[in-house]
Amino acid sequence: MPLEYALQHRGLFPDPGPWKVPPARKVTLRDTLGIEALPRQRFNKTKRTPYVLNIMVVGESGLGKTTFMNTLFNTPLREEILPKNPQSTNTVEVTPVHYELTEDGVKLNLTVVDTPGFGDQLNREHNLDPIVEYIDNQFEAYHAAERSPGFRTAIPDTRIHILLYFIAPTGHALKELDIKSLQVLSAKVNVIPVIAKADTLTQDEKTAFKKTILRDIEANKIKVFPTAYPDDRESVEELEKYIPFTVIGSDNFVDAGGKKVRGRHYRWGIVEVENEKHCDFIHLRELLMTHALHDILETSHTVHYHNYRADKLRSNGRPESILACDESYEHRIERSKQNMAEDMVRKEEEMRQNFVLKVREKESNLREREEQLNQRRQQLMAELEEQRLALAAEEREFQELYNANRAASSVSKGSKIFGKKN
Repeated sequence: MPLEYALQHRGLFPDPGPWKVPPARKVTLRDTLGIEALPRQRFNKTKRTPYVLNIMVVGESGLGKTTFMNTLFNTPLREEILPKNPQSTNTVEVTPVHYELTEDGVKLNLTVVDTPGFGDQLNREHNLDPIVEYIDNQFEAYHAAERSPGFRTAIPDTRIHILLYFIAPTGHALKELDIKSLQVLSAKVNVIPVIAKADTLTQDEKTAFKKTILRDIEANKIKVFPTAYPDDRESVEELEKYIPFTVIGSDNFVDAGGKKVRGRHYRWGIVEVENEKHCDFIHLRELLMTHALHDILETSHTVHYHNYRADKLRSNGRPESILACDESYEHRIERSKQNMAEDMVRKEEEMRQNFVLKVREKESNLREREEQLNQRRQQLMAELEEQRLALAAEEREFQELYNANRAASSVSKGSKIFGKKN
């Protein structure tokens, strides 16, 4: 910093250090500048840019995964084709299908990754291998694009953002395959457990089955979105109570009270897909599309992809000090600052409480001292009053004696005078 500049701005602009920006001074505009249009410009630019959402669905065959995806996005994405004999499939296939959805000028590039053959073999030991390999390959492709010379351009994002894990409506505890799959997959992507074909369970059975699944999830330390990611959960806390979501899929519309709705028609009645009394479909769609879509994309990048990249760099012998230059370093710094601020607030509150206690203790001591002084004053005043009364009594006695002596002397003088005259 030049000496002249330092002398002119002594103490106003301290050097913030390397890679830091000095604090700005607040000024008042004299006329309209047009700054209020910046959010609108950013909104228009963001609206023109297509959004990307990659969803993977995992679950046994016959649980209605494809039908549910058609129901979720209100469009026939694809028809579900099941193998004639599911047990004859030797491996799990991973089949991504790409779509472009448009609503009110907003484009969504949707990729649905299905996993036909999962859980269909008698030997399910390696069912997860193709799924985990596909997820890691997408991470590796994004990592390679970041390291390429054209990394400043938009990188095609094929990473899995959310994984819907379909659970068979057995009404019992989670299967061993489900527990193992959820443990492995939840460490790599955002996972939301879903109970398929909820119309096969009664309301009491749904409640009991949910409690059993939640108990298994907690016992096996399975991370579930958004519960396992505490940041910015205020908008979805009301929806978390429905986890795991019970869902129903249907490509058909039925007549319910003169209104066409998605649902299924049975001999005993109609099941509506978007009726919260029948299933949790609307709450799941609200979580995915209305409240948490941005959080899903951000968590996929800042948590899961960063964990993969950090592990990749550590495997090559890169030290932790270099990894601290990652974007997550700033996040950790902000978290440390927040913790320090909370600690300072806590210490300040403790100091205030201690100060209040000491003041109260001092006030109590002063009051006791004041009472003692008042008692001593009253005692001295009483003694003084006694002495004043005693002095007054002695003064009266003295006055009486003086008056008596004076009277006696005047009588004796008078008798002498009368004696001489005679």
